Amino acid sequence: MFSSFYTAASGMEAQLKKVEILSQNLANANSISYKQQRIDFQELLYQKVDQMNVGTGVKIGVTEKIFKTGAMERTNSSLDVAIQGRGFYRVQTPEGKTVYTRDGRFAVENGELVIKEIGKTGIKIPQDVTGVTIEEDGTVVGYKGKDKVEVGKIKIYDFVNPNGLKGIGKNAFEWTENAGKPIEIDPGKDDNPKLAAGFIEKSNVNVITQMMDIVASQRNYELVSKSVESADQMSRMANQMKKQ
Repeated sequence: MFSSFYTAASGMEAQLKKVEILSQNLANANSISYKQQRIDFQELLYQKVDQMNVGTGVKIGVTEKIFKTGAMERTNSSLDVAIQGRGFYRVQTPEGKTVYTRDGRFAVENGELVIKEIGKTGIKIPQDVTGVTIEEDGTVVGYKGKDKVEVGKIKIYDFVNPNGLKGIGKNAFEWTENAGKPIEIDPGKDDNPKLAAGFIEKSNVNVITQMMDIVASQRNYELVSKSVESADQMSRMANQMKKQ
């Protein structure tokens, strides 16, 4: 009898976790370059009951991010640069950590090209250079008076398993061995992803789908909770029959 409680409890826990992940997706639907999360469940071992295989519930498997490119939004800012395809920018945080991000909101701060709120690119911008822009192949250019000059080159990096990266907030990720070694890519070369200046990448969250999934999960939770009530009633009836 108690096995039915444990089975139902695992189902309720799974649905609650799924609603939590879906809610996070919705909360970040307007966040720049946010990647939708998805949770997978795994069945627990079956038990043999009266020559039948009876399930014992589910457990939470893995939570992974879907690294599908989000929609591009025009900003007309020469330092907003979106990656058209796979890949990440690499920057150094103020704490000295190397992190990866798809957030392409660049800026010039204290004579250096940075990604806002995340870190430095390592590209220095001379004081006499103005009108800095980033071309589709990652070349960083500016002007000394009327002369166009190149001041650096942005690379992007890809991974065999992007889900192996560790999220640290602000849409930035730390490298782990599970991601595989970073693969350096020259933007725009051959079939490599290009950079789109004047655009930012929006989140890849489909709000309608996420809302529908939340409703479905809430209904599943209600169904499982009713099974707990039914199991409780059966347990009470069994106890009463024993007393008679």
